[in-house]
Amino acid sequence: MPSHNEIHKGFILIFLLFISCAGSLAQGRLLLVGGGSEKNGTNSWSTPPYRWAVEGKRVAIIGTETGSLAPYMESQCGAARAREFAIATRDSADSQATYDTLMTYDVIFFRGGDQWEYYNLYRNTRLLDAVNDKYSQGGCIGGTSAGMHILSSIVFTAENGTVYPYQCIENPNNSYVTLEDDFLDLKPGFIFDTHFCERARFGRLAGFLANYRFSANEDLTGLGMDDMTCMTVDENGLGTVYGTGCANFYRSAGSFSQNGNKLLADSIIVIQLIKGCTYNFSTGETGYLTLDRQINTSGLSESGNYTVLASGSNLLNDNSAMITDLVTSCGVPEAGVMILSGDNTMAGSFSAGLLEAGAAEVAIFNPVAANGSDAEFASEITGASKILFVKNNETTFSQFLLTPNGRLLIQKLKGDGMISAFAGQDARLAGKTIIGNYLEYLASWYGELTFTRGMELLKNTVIMPETYLNSDIYENTATAVPYAMALDTVKFGIWLTNHNYMKYAPLNGKTWLTGYGTAPVMVIANEGTKAGFSHQTGTGGPGTPRMVAGFEKLSMYFIDYTTPFQMGDVSPEGISGPEFSFPIAIAPNPAGRLIKFSTVKGASSWKIVSLSGSNVREGIISENNVSADISFLPGGIYMLLLSDGSGRIVAASNFVKE
Repeated sequence: MPSHNEIHKGFILIFLLFISCAGSLAQGRLLLVGGGSEKNGTNSWSTPPYRWAVEGKRVAIIGTETGSLAPYMESQCGAARAREFAIATRDSADSQATYDTLMTYDVIFFRGGDQWEYYNLYRNTRLLDAVNDKYSQGGCIGGTSAGMHILSSIVFTAENGTVYPYQCIENPNNSYVTLEDDFLDLKPGFIFDTHFCERARFGRLAGFLANYRFSANEDLTGLGMDDMTCMTVDENGLGTVYGTGCANFYRSAGSFSQNGNKLLADSIIVIQLIKGCTYNFSTGETGYLTLDRQINTSGLSESGNYTVLASGSNLLNDNSAMITDLVTSCGVPEAGVMILSGDNTMAGSFSAGLLEAGAAEVAIFNPVAANGSDAEFASEITGASKILFVKNNETTFSQFLLTPNGRLLIQKLKGDGMISAFAGQDARLAGKTIIGNYLEYLASWYGELTFTRGMELLKNTVIMPETYLNSDIYENTATAVPYAMALDTVKFGIWLTNHNYMKYAPLNGKTWLTGYGTAPVMVIANEGTKAGFSHQTGTGGPGTPRMVAGFEKLSMYFIDYTTPFQMGDVSPEGISGPEFSFPIAIAPNPAGRLIKFSTVKGASSWKIVSLSGSNVREGIISENNVSADISFLPGGIYMLLLSDGSGRIVAASNFVKE
């Protein structure tokens, strides 16, 4: 038998081996920052997470030039010492002196800059050896903007310059998408992107994931960090979100493909985490402490038995394909088209385009409240089989919808087999929620976006046109869709660009969404999940937070006509369109104290509506000929509406009260 001393020595040896193995498996900490300027103050977006990383520590700040971050680290975040290092050549990056100096620091932080310079100058150098060694010893590695980009295991190097989201969705294999796997490997299987919502980079990150799947046959997890937003990642891999925006995690749950060059994806899982949420980089587990809204979308779908086309651009040239589709492929070919527009010049140009495409005739009307009881307008609405919306102000149009002709229009658009099309900005009108002032610079950042009710042709969908129109509205177009989905319990969000249009249509008892153009239609779906809104301002003081919504889980799709997206089942009853008889036999007309009229089949009630849209008289229909006292009405134009038992308008006509 071994002696007591031999057993004791054995335990010591095992313990030392355990410590050695544990040390070899140890990892350090990370501070991942999406860009944006740091702010002074105890409760600012940046001070708490930066303090977590640097308090009481020696901090080396790396860049190709020096900056002004060191004083902030010391005065606001409690760093024992912070020093800026300008390392702008491979020789200096690869020197032993650089390695030795950096190893005397506890934290190595890469400032914003040019990630191609970082990749090109620092790859395979002693500087990166210091980063790896410091991390393996439990130190903290951080970076902001380009400095965060280079910390993922797969790096977008920007060797040929930046790549824009629209370029990635139109061709994820374009020459600007340069991904490499030979820089750092602190978090295997991840690719990082920054300034995420500010620059609407959700399409870009999806393109990165697709590109790597195509080239390496491997799936990555993408992390897109919003500006003024960051994550602290501890030695166990637990990341906690701080700041004004979201940490956005993307992971493919299906396949990527291409039609021509454009990107198609049948399911990307999207997790959007706001301040206080957590993500474990080791296990993938997520904590949703601050997602305090349960969004129940079960049972929500699109069931309308009609066709809706919508484009992302206001320009006639960008809409030529949709116009041709509307005229030649939807309903009766070459039938007439009714244009509703608040812009005569724009309406005229689209009218010429419709006629050139083969439309038999085009009628143009301005949908304003003043025309809300116009008999000719009502007659045209009733007889229309195709209606095109072009350049309507949403406020003016919403007022029109309150009038008799506005209500008549809604009934018509939701009728079986009806065909409607919406150009550019008007695409918003077709959904449940209209995103109002999205063209105003920084409207989302300042919490000033407006949301109003749409026509609900797609009653559980919000539509954003002009995505990627210009950098002034990138954040508006990126954040407004998920924000509206959380705010109004919307199931589907759709992004359209200047280079595509969508078509919603029934087929074989199902309702389908397809896309056309050089860019895919981008769809995001909420199957029922937790959500929450950002409450952190940049300074931590009073003010309105940016309009960013967090979600436990969303599914993103990139579609076209080869990959139709099912939105629901056609309503079993269908939605019958109004079959109006114009005019109703009203006598006398003009009228004095009394009007008499004949009812129509199916009508069970009647009402008289003023030009402003107010109900002024109503009654029940009990016989074929009805008399109504109108002696109390002031002189003017009124509309008589006949409705069935469900409230659906079945007949309407105007009359004049003398």
